[in-house]
Amino acid sequence: MMRIDLLGTSFQIQSDEEPEYLETILDYYRERLREIEETVATRDPLKQSILAALVVTDELFRSRSRGAAPEEAGEIAEITHRLLQSIDHVLPDPES
Repeated sequence: MMRIDLLGTSFQIQSDEEPEYLETILDYYRERLREIEETVATRDPLKQSILAALVVTDELFRSRSRGAAPEEAGEIAEITHRLLQSIDHVLPDPES
């Protein structure tokens, strides 16, 4: 079990990965969050988190597309589309 503290929320995750690896991932994500906080006007933690996730996803796509076959790039785009639909379905509309 590993405790995660992000944007005022704490929770625990269970993973087969080494704690050091998970900390490396969290540190990277926290850095993206800091960049978002410095460059975007919104103070809504949910919006900041989504924007940081999109930045990380963009980095992943760009990295993969440099060495990925076209069918892999299409598969990546489809997976991202489904993930974004799931996020939209699960998250409440902050405007309502």
